[in-house]
Amino acid sequence: MPNAKFTISLLPSDQDLIRFIDEKKKTQSFSAYIRDLIREDMSRNQEISNLEQIYEYVEKRLHESGFAIKDATEGKMKEIVDEVDKELIMNLF
Repeated sequence: MPNAKFTISLLPSDQDLIRFIDEKKKTQSFSAYIRDLIREDMSRNQEISNLEQIYEYVEKRLHESGFAIKDATEGKMKEIVDEVDKELIMNLF
């Protein structure tokens, strides 16, 4: 299988990323760094594949923190959160 090549672009406003990449390249190839990040992200996504588990976890944490009203948490979390909330929750994981 031939090597796959991808191109990324950094904007002028990404100076912090550019500096970080320049420092990272002193100790590791940039390609290896990106492969490691992708593998880490892939393994993390496998652990949290069931949305219902995520909703139950969020529901539990809200209840523990005192932010959830008991009556509201008696239903399933997926019935309580709307699509915007779901997107915000998924961005956390």
